[in-house]
Amino acid sequence: MATDKTDMASLNIDVWTQELRRDGSKRLTFDPAIDAVPIWSPDAGQLVFASNRQTYFGLFVKNSDGANDEKVIVQGEVGNFPSDWSRDGKYILYCRGPDLWFVTYPELKSSLFLKAPSVFRNGQFSPDGKWVAYASNETGKWEIYVTSFPDARGRWQISSGGGEQPRWRGDGKELFYLSLDGKMMAAPVTTGAHFDAGTSVTLFQTTPRQPVLVYDLFVYDVSRDGQRFLINTQVKQAESVPMSVVLNWPANLNR
Repeated sequence: MATDKTDMASLNIDVWTQELRRDGSKRLTFDPAIDAVPIWSPDAGQLVFASNRQTYFGLFVKNSDGANDEKVIVQGEVGNFPSDWSRDGKYILYCRGPDLWFVTYPELKSSLFLKAPSVFRNGQFSPDGKWVAYASNETGKWEIYVTSFPDARGRWQISSGGGEQPRWRGDGKELFYLSLDGKMMAAPVTTGAHFDAGTSVTLFQTTPRQPVLVYDLFVYDVSRDGQRFLINTQVKQAESVPMSVVLNWPANLNR
């Protein structure tokens, strides 16, 4: 698992990896700038992440074993935040301001993918790389949509009552997302030469941690078989136990 977290010694946000089986963590970045939103390459050999080392957030790549220095691959006069890395390793999808862009890898040629009428975010490649799911707030609330890639032709709305943070099942036959009230939703989909989507169903209620910063883009992930979910969940403080105070208690002992 790759994540960003604050180093309490320096109060700086850096990229870390966490080995879930052995519960071991390793820090990968040490720059005094903010390093956040890490995304794995398909072979897990590299990570792409956002950093504001050059005033605006740009995209950087680093080996996941910590070897070699970070390399900048996207920079500009607006914030850039990674969303996904295609399974064939050829494309990195990212948000540049409100729009969705992609950069070819390793050629590093950036192209506009979708021009946002309001704001786009959470773009995700389908496993076959022919489709992209994303969230848009163009109707006044966040909803999930799918369009073709690399040419955005056609658009299919997946959610009907609001949705954010789409994720594909590993075989491309199901699309998960969070409803606006925190329910984990799943929609059956068909990919390939054509796209089609069925009616979304509720899987379970979640209590995800609320995003607190502009680059706080995802709070969950799902295994490729769609059976296990890793969710950054709110930790609620335990309710305090009422305290009773007995006054003049020595007098009661004589009764």
